[in-house]
Amino acid sequence: MTLAPPRTDLADRRSSLLVLAGWYVAVVVAFGLFLGTLSGSVPTGCGEVCDSERSRTLLFGLYVALPALFLALLVSLATLAALISRTRIRSSTLVGTLAALLPLLACGLLVTIL
Repeated sequence: MTLAPPRTDLADRRSSLLVLAGWYVAVVVAFGLFLGTLSGSVPTGCGEVCDSERSRTLLFGLYVALPALFLALLVSLATLAALISRTRIRSSTLVGTLAALLPLLACGLLVTIL
């Protein structure tokens, strides 16, 4: 029985993981930029009960979007492991993007619906 030759021409695990992490960093940075565009002032005459748009969005991000993003990251890591071990894709960029794309879209849909 002979061993299979090493897979040197296929996607690199480390590079694919860096591409996947880059997509998640881009999502977090985009959310931070979106928070920067919102008003931080509380409406006048509202009292202590009201929050600003920025604080409501930040709370939504912490309690809804962050857990959804964490679940999407776990699914992306599992997808990345499956793509690297079972496919013959040569581009690390393509493997990392494919692994991040569907879970991030599902996370965006979930957060939008809520």
